[in-house]
Amino acid sequence: MNIHLTLKTCLILMTFFIFGKANAQINLEFTSVNEYAFNTKQALNLIVTNGTTKSFNVIFNGKISDANGQKIVEFKTHEAILNLGATLFSPQTIAFSETQYYNNDIAEIEASSGTYPSGNYSICVWATCTTPDCNGSGASVSTIEPKCIQVHIENPTPLILTTPENEAEIESTRPLYSWIPPSPVAGSASLNYTLILVELLEGQSKTDALTQNRPLIELEGIGNPALIHPSDIPELENGKWYAWQVQAFVGKTPIAKSEQWKFKVKKKEEKKEAYRYFNLNEVNTEIIKIKRGERLFFMIQNDMSNRDPEFILRILNGKMVLVKFERVIKDSITLEHDKYSDQLNSNGLSKYTLLIDPLIFDTFKIYELTAIFNNRQNIFRFEITE
Repeated sequence: MNIHLTLKTCLILMTFFIFGKANAQINLEFTSVNEYAFNTKQALNLIVTNGTTKSFNVIFNGKISDANGQKIVEFKTHEAILNLGATLFSPQTIAFSETQYYNNDIAEIEASSGTYPSGNYSICVWATCTTPDCNGSGASVSTIEPKCIQVHIENPTPLILTTPENEAEIESTRPLYSWIPPSPVAGSASLNYTLILVELLEGQSKTDALTQNRPLIELEGIGNPALIHPSDIPELENGKWYAWQVQAFVGKTPIAKSEQWKFKVKKKEEKKEAYRYFNLNEVNTEIIKIKRGERLFFMIQNDMSNRDPEFILRILNGKMVLVKFERVIKDSITLEHDKYSDQLNSNGLSKYTLLIDPLIFDTFKIYELTAIFNNRQNIFRFEITE
């Protein structure tokens, strides 16, 4: 398959330049044919060597036939100058002036897909001087001998994205992007990919986002059909939508392009602590460990007189001092993550909370809190940690 100007083509050009002039002849060669995405314009990828003594103007004519010899299209170009030596032509430097399709099905397929369908084809191109004597160049005929080649066109299968799936909501902020290569080029050593990823703004379509927004990833030359979110690119943001697309190339020639997909990184849910309430109605011999700055939560059977309990705090592994303690307060805060609230309320229990204030409590000390209520008292012990 010739996709780019090859070394062989360069050698042909040099040979024609050196020897063509001496032989006073016109030589025509094809330079590149994309066997995976061929269209009629590619018949204009030519090197024409003028080995005569003068420059002159020509028109290129050509035809393409199918495997059965049935004519598909005939074409003619605008006038072009053929300088001395070798001249490189392409669809970018010369255009058709006329095209006549004899196979309307292939014409429609080419118009919609940009390529002929898979199959074998014959391409012939020749040049015609615009004056009978070819500007007195010494060419013996006004029509240069046709050059024909046989080509096999093999349309690749679509490039299919696999992960992240379209419309998916994912958790990873550095996901793995993967896709299925197009066939039959999957085994080509020159096969490579370009991946583009953009943020999808509110109200945007995937197409608008991919054409208008600044790419977060635009990476060329990917050798494998998978890419882990690059470490040198910021991670994706929770709660945002992203659009992405991959295009396959053989060398630098585009072969296939995937659909446009979008996905969302799930909004990060705040981890809410499921608070544990210690029951001061029961005897508790365990010593609870708690850090300074956190809170202790208690539940107490409601007093029929609706009075709050009295609390006394004592340091066990320090100076033995009895202190009337008024920092335990009735907890009136409604906490969404407090799974005990309904249960406590339905059982006639009140909630109380104690902030372990760093200005009051010292680390590595054990405290004993006595709650006096309903003509009884219960003890709760806790140790302060870092």
